[in-house]
Amino acid sequence: MPIIVYKNGRFGARLHGGQYDGEKIPGDLDQWNVLSADSNELLSATYGYLSERSITLYHTYPLVRAAINKQIEYAIGTGLVFRSQPNWSMLGMDKASAKDWGKDFQKIVHYYFQKLGFYEKQAVVMRGGLASGDSLLLFLREDGNLSDLVEFGGDQIHWEYSQNNPDGSGYMLGIEHDKYFRRMGIRKYDGTTIRFRDENGDQQLVQYLSKELPRQLRGYPLAYSIINLAKNDDRHTDATTHRAVLESIIIGSTETDSSNPTRQAENFAKANLKKYQRDPNASLLSKIGNAFRLGAGNMFQFRPGEKMTFSDLKTPSNTFRDFKETIAEYVGAATGTPPEVILSKYSTSYTAHRGALNDFQKTYFRRRSNFGRTVGMAVIAEIAKDAILNRYIDAPGFFENPMRRAAYLQGTFLGPVPGAVNPVQEATAKKIAVKNAFTLRSDIAAEYGNEWDNFIDEWGAEEQEYAGLDPEQQLKRIEAQEQVGAEMNGSDNDE
Repeated sequence: MPIIVYKNGRFGARLHGGQYDGEKIPGDLDQWNVLSADSNELLSATYGYLSERSITLYHTYPLVRAAINKQIEYAIGTGLVFRSQPNWSMLGMDKASAKDWGKDFQKIVHYYFQKLGFYEKQAVVMRGGLASGDSLLLFLREDGNLSDLVEFGGDQIHWEYSQNNPDGSGYMLGIEHDKYFRRMGIRKYDGTTIRFRDENGDQQLVQYLSKELPRQLRGYPLAYSIINLAKNDDRHTDATTHRAVLESIIIGSTETDSSNPTRQAENFAKANLKKYQRDPNASLLSKIGNAFRLGAGNMFQFRPGEKMTFSDLKTPSNTFRDFKETIAEYVGAATGTPPEVILSKYSTSYTAHRGALNDFQKTYFRRRSNFGRTVGMAVIAEIAKDAILNRYIDAPGFFENPMRRAAYLQGTFLGPVPGAVNPVQEATAKKIAVKNAFTLRSDIAAEYGNEWDNFIDEWGAEEQEYAGLDPEQQLKRIEAQEQVGAEMNGSDNDE
C-alpha cells in the first residue's frame, strides 16, 4: 500500500521505502534556500544586480580581475588571426587552386580586421562577456557596405523585460526567443528590438556569452558563484590594512609622572608644519584618528624613572598568507583559472607547473573555440559577403548554395601558442612520441591550432622558399654543382 506524503504544497506517493532528496537526516535541509533548476528563472529577478556586482569585482578585486584578464591573454592575446582552409573537394577545385583562394581571402580578412579594428575589439568583447555576463557586437553598414563593428556591454539589454506568447515564444531577461528558446534578438531600454539578423539574413548583432546550461539566454559572469566570498575577502584585506596602518601610527605607550609626551608631539607637529607647509589653515592632525603629523628625527624627553614602551607590530598575522592562498584556490576553482596562473606564481616543480598550465590550456582553448564560432565566424561571413559584392574576390555559388558558402568560409582562428615550461624537453618528448607512433604529427600541429592538411602544404612551400634564400643552403648547392662538374671532368679525362 503506498504512503501518501504532503510536503511543500505537493502530494507524492512512496511505494517502497524513502525517496532520496539529498537528506541523510529527514528535515535536515528544510531551511536550505535552493535555486531554480531553470537556467533563466534562476536569475529572472536578479540578473542586473548579479551583473553589476560581478563587474564591480572586476574593477575592485585583484583576483577576479586577474582571472578574467589571464583568460583573455591566453585565449585572445593581441587578437585571433583567421587561417582560411576552404574545402576544395566540396567546391570542385583542385587543392592548389583552393589554397591560392584561401591565401587571397586571408589577406582580405586581415585588411578588414585592421580597417574595423577587430583585432583589438576581440579582447574587449570577451572581457565584457566574462566580467558582466555577456556583451554585444553591432554591425554597421553604409550604402550597403560593412563600415564598422561597435562593441556594447550587456547592460544595453533590458533584463527585466519579459513577455510570454501562447506558442511559447516571447522575451525573457530582455532576449527575444522562439518556442524552443533559441535566441533571436534583444530588447533595448527604449522599447525597440534588434534582431540578430535583418530581413535579408545579414548579421546585424552578435551576443557573446559563455553558455553553460540548456536554454540559457544570458551569460553567467565568470565570478558569479564567488561574489560573496570575494567581497568578504576584500573586506578582510581592507580591515587588515587599516589595522596595520593604525599599528604603525601608534608608536607605543608612555609611563610618566610629570613629562607631557602629547605636548611634545604637538610641538613637533607645529615645527613640521612650519617647515614644510605654507598653508596657515593646515591641520596638525592626520586624517587617520588623532595622530600628529610629525617630521623625521623627533626625540622625546623623559625624567628619570619615566619611559616609553614601543608597540610590537603584529599585523598581518602569521596565518595571513596561508589564508590568502586558500582564497586564491577558491577563486581559481570557481573561474577555471588555476591559482598559479592568477598569481603568476609557479612552483619550482616541473610537474606541478606543467600540470597547472595543462589544466588551464583546456579552459582557454575551449573559450577561444567558442568565441571563434559565435563571434569570429559571424564577422568572417559578413566580410566575405562584402568582399564578394565589392569584387575583391570571386566565389561562384557563395550566395546561392549554403553548403558552398560554408565550404568557402571553412577555416580556423589562431591565437597565442601554448607556452613551454622546458622548451627543449617538451619538444623532444613530442618528437619521440611521433617517432614511436604514440601520436601523429597532425595531433601535435592541432595543439598549436593548425589544421594538418593545409598546414603541411604551407610548411613545405615555406621550407622550399627558405632553402632558396638561405646562404648556407645556396653554398651547399654550389658545392654540389662543383662536385658534379669535377666528377664529369674527371670522367672525360679518363676517356
